[in-house]
Amino acid sequence: PISPPQSFLQIVQSCDNFRVADTGRTDAAAQEKLVPWLLTPSPTSPAVGLLRPEVVAQLRKEIASPPNWFFGHDPASGKEWVSFADGISTPSARSRVMKDLCERWRDSGLWPDEISPRKWRNELYPIYRNPFGRRDYLGHADEDAQGDALNYAFRMERAACGVFGIVTYGVHMTVYEEVQGAEGERPEYRIWVPRRAATKQTWPGYLDNTVAGGIEAGLGVFDCVVKEAM
Repeated sequence: PISPPQSFLQIVQSCDNFRVADTGRTDAAAQEKLVPWLLTPSPTSPAVGLLRPEVVAQLRKEIASPPNWFFGHDPASGKEWVSFADGISTPSARSRVMKDLCERWRDSGLWPDEISPRKWRNELYPIYRNPFGRRDYLGHADEDAQGDALNYAFRMERAACGVFGIVTYGVHMTVYEEVQGAEGERPEYRIWVPRRAATKQTWPGYLDNTVAGGIEAGLGVFDCVVKEAM
């Protein structure tokens, strides 16, 4: 049977179905304990990502003096979290730590499905304290200008955002044309559906939206549409 038409909101609600604690599922992915990634060692600090246990274990192996990472644990509640260490407290300092870390992990072969040299995009994504708040990134030269007064927190390599469980942003534009039918018949609407290049780092050769792409640091939404359309 053909299902009834859905509104855009209904479709979004159907797709937006990930839950950190899904008690109704029994598969291994649902039972995996994800650890919040916070900006500062305080447990009330904004969470910018979710880390799988294997990522937390790798961060524990990172050695620096002074350290770049803090591992928190509250014995009363059992809550755990990972954050930047106390000295990593500005957008540029966080960006520098992430650049060094991600490039080292890329070159050492960790998580090749995400950050291998072939998957590397060499694009920076802005990371925000509230992923659904204001997109107020100022630009590379001014990222420390207002300290922590902005929603913007730091920037990092696009390909590594999935490893750190970060909310990222993209823009999509659908192009369609109206084709008149025979007299008395309703017109048809044809959507332009391209095929991704065989050399793309992700989903090569797959069908795609007419124009779409990730919004990298320094681009507004409309600027990104123009770039992707070109």
